[in-house]
Amino acid sequence: MILTNTKILDFFDSLGESHQEFIQLVSIKKNKNIIEQGKYSKFIYVLKEGIMKCTISEENSKSYTLEFLGIGEIMGEIETLLKCKNLATIKSLTDCELYKIEIDFFRKELLNDPNFNHLLMVELARRLQKTATRASSQQLNTLQTSLKNLLYLLEDQKVKFKKSDLAEYLGITVRSLNRELKNYNQTLERLNS
Repeated sequence: MILTNTKILDFFDSLGESHQEFIQLVSIKKNKNIIEQGKYSKFIYVLKEGIMKCTISEENSKSYTLEFLGIGEIMGEIETLLKCKNLATIKSLTDCELYKIEIDFFRKELLNDPNFNHLLMVELARRLQKTATRASSQQLNTLQTSLKNLLYLLEDQKVKFKKSDLAEYLGITVRSLNRELKNYNQTLERLNS
């Protein structure tokens, strides 16, 4: 549920000291947007500490959370590669530390460092694989099954999220989530009695 990428983090940890003019370590507080949907970014970010969420908002004011991002996750790279406006909003769910990387430096590293180029290609392929797997799971399984799987992931990763974040992740309203949680708890009670 929370994506991480220690290899990309290790790469930028190793560059940080020697390239301070292009890479800065910045701290941001909880509930701050670092990337806003529909705007151009001036930087690429790599999450060093904390948790963020990546959300797409539709014209009807509904939002869908694509992913929760953990350490090592890179943000803004797709828009930089495509030279387009941001596809999503990325917001901090906790206090965070991030590497803030200048776009020209990022592009130069992609062209000149085969190791970094490979790390980024693997990251993009991994995200595509995860998105396809999640989309097929949500299409082929009931909401009850998706909720059960999500609750297992939360327990396994020992994290807690607000109901609104979980509802956005499942693509439902908080009201629907509450109803499904009630049904889920009633089923558990029947099984345990």
